[in-house]
This record gives sequence, C-alpha cells and structure tokens, in this order.
Amino acid sequence: MVVSGCKKPDEDLGLDLLPGDPLGLMVDTLELHAYTVVDSAVRTSALSRNLLGSYLDAEFGLVKAGVVTQIRLSANNIGSNQNSSELVPDSLVLSLAFDGVNYVYGNLNPQVFEVYELAEDLSVDSAYKSDRLPQTLTEDLNLRRGGRITPQPLTKPFIGGDSLVPQLRIPLSQELAQRFIDAFGSTNMADNSAFLQFFKGLYITVNNGTQLPFEAGVLYFNLLSTASKVTLYYRNVVTAPTEQRTLDFLINQNCVRYTTMVHERESAYSPDLLNALADTATNASGTYVQALGGLRTIIRVPDLMDLAGEGRVLSKAELVVPVKGSYYPSHLPPSQLFIFRKDEDDKDVFLPDQLNGIGAIDGAFRSDERAYRFNITRYVQQVLNGTLPNSRLALVSSSNGVSANRVVLAGPEDGAAPMKLRLTFTTY
Repeated sequence: MVVSGCKKPDEDLGLDLLPGDPLGLMVDTLELHAYTVVDSAVRTSALSRNLLGSYLDAEFGLVKAGVVTQIRLSANNIGSNQNSSELVPDSLVLSLAFDGVNYVYGNLNPQVFEVYELAEDLSVDSAYKSDRLPQTLTEDLNLRRGGRITPQPLTKPFIGGDSLVPQLRIPLSQELAQRFIDAFGSTNMADNSAFLQFFKGLYITVNNGTQLPFEAGVLYFNLLSTASKVTLYYRNVVTAPTEQRTLDFLINQNCVRYTTMVHERESAYSPDLLNALADTATNASGTYVQALGGLRTIIRVPDLMDLAGEGRVLSKAELVVPVKGSYYPSHLPPSQLFIFRKDEDDKDVFLPDQLNGIGAIDGAFRSDERAYRFNITRYVQQVLNGTLPNSRLALVSSSNGVSANRVVLAGPEDGAAPMKLRLTFTTY
C-alpha cells in the first residue's frame, strides 16, 4: 500500500537548482512488513573484548555470558633450576582486567563465578562462535566455590603494595596451585606447546541461580591487558621461607580466547518476544534486536515496485526506526544498528549506500529522537531500476561479538511512532 500525496517541500533538497527551474517534491511513505528472527551465532574469538556474567531481562529473558581462554608460560623451562619439593604454593589467582569505561551492561550486583579446566584442545587457526560451549572437567576451580564476588570496575586493588588496574580477581584452588608447582622443572613447563597439553585452558562462567529483573549484568573485560593473567604466589620454604615469589601465566594474542553466550528467552516476564518469534506473518507492533547471536529484525517493503517506472527521480530514501516505549537506563540500546540486504543465498550483503562508509548510511542511535535513521537511497533506486531485487533487509546490532546490547524497536503497527520508509521524489 502506498500512502502518497503529502507533497510538502523538503528544505534540504533542490537548493542547487538554478532560479526559475521547475521543481516539485512528493513524499511517499511506504508500508513495511517487519518481524523478529533468532540470529545465528557470531564469531567471538580473537576480538577486542570478552564478556562474563548474567542478568534477567524482563523482555528478552536470561542472558548468560562466559569466557574461554588459554593461558601461556611467561618463559620456557619454568623451574629448571629449582627443587620443586622445597616449594610451597600460597595462592593462585585469576585476574581479569575490566575494559575501561565500558565495563558492564546492566548492574554491578554480586555474582557467583565458576572456573573450569578445559578438557579439549583449542586451535588458534579455528574460529570460535558464541554458541560453542567448551568441553570441561567437572570440578569448579574457584577456591571460594559458591561464594559471591562484587565486581568493582572503578576500584584499583592494592596487591603487594602496588596499585593495579581495576580487575576481577578469582582465587583458584590450592590443588591446582600445587599441580603447577609439581610441574616445575618437568617437560610440561619446557615450552608452551608442552604446557598447553598439560593444561589446556579455562572456562569462566557464572551460576547466579534465580535472578530478579535488572539484577546483576554482563561484565566487559580486556583479556589483552597485561593485568589479565593467572598468577601463582609461592615460597621456597628451605632457602627463603618468608620471601614470596610470583609466576605469571599469560593471556595474550597467542591465546585462543572467545566469549560464549546463552539466551533463555522462555524466562522473559513478557510473552511478547516468544509470540513475535512464533508469528512472522503478522505485521508486528514491536521487533527485537540483540547482540551476540541473539535476535535480528527483518524488514520487507512489499509495495516498493509499485513506484517503478513512474518517471520520477528519487532524491532520498530514509528508513526511520524508532525505539518502542521506554528502556531501563542500564540496558541502553545499541549505539548503532547495521542494515544488510539478503542475497539469493540468504546471506547478508552490504547495501550500495555503504560504499561510502558507515557514516553515509548512518544507523546511529539518536537519543534526542529515540530513533535510528538509515539513508538507503542508492539501494531503493537500484531496486526501482531493476538492478537489485526487492529483497529482505536485516537490522543487527553493531559490536555484535563484543557487547550485550539489546533494543525493542517500534514495528509498523506501533500506534505511537511506527517504523517507516520515507521516499522523496523530485519532479520536473
């Protein structure tokens, strides 16, 4: 259906015409068909940020993120000149450095962190996705098993008299500490190839039990920070019983590291999301977008070709997508949405408007308007010309592999501010 005849002037168009040039502007607003689908898993290995934690979203359900990472030796031949029988472990601590100002999506309530030893080899040549939960041994390595830790991303801890960057510190089991001590001087500590066969890595997750809406959140960590590591604190009880020594096991670019994500949509307080996923034929009043393999919005413009061949020049095509209703301040919408078209193989393809960069097509969240706007003029013109098919469009979150952002969008049937495609034509 085409709603036309607005015929109001657009102040941004036609200003470069010579005086006296005949100019007519007509604005059409096309009806859209929009619905929500479950997104496919996204690659999260070797990215700039890793996520850990859980919260219950009243509209999206439970969101639970975990971290898988290898650790590596800081030098070869660890303990080759030491008698391991003289060594006693004091503690073993896993440290995860918070990611600067972007340290949480949600709130900073205490959480129960669990740490497991990997039971499988990881390869730096493989791409790991958000839905790949690793094989692990069954023992929780957290020394304070079941105890809650309150994240403090704005507080610098003091360890050994030194001020460190804000970090989450999880004490690990004494048994693992002793196992590392016992390996001093052995072939297991000869180099990283041998060490990764001896100790394949860690899976860090949370077990927060039943949560209330808005309680806790997903924490953001920088595993490439030198503060992210496992540190063994130990002493030589024979030669220097009061001197504490340290050995760092590193997390760096040579480590396989990725984020896992579990979405439990059935735990949402509102039935709207499950209803939306079950019915993609009915035009929706609200659609959903969620990062890390969560959800995406699909948009069709069924009547677009009704405008083909009418001899008008398309000046501008703008997709306007408002946010539906209000949102919790700690669950901000994504700062930007990306738009793709679907090709004949149902793969995401860039729109021709993106040839000039993301800035040209826009998609940034406008907090003053509470909406996203997309300039898709080239795409619509090529569809009208028959160069491109009138395919489905997809809206996905930016930073899809490194954020937990989500948003409910106003669908075409929203009674207050529906999404729309606004076409401005110039006639001479």
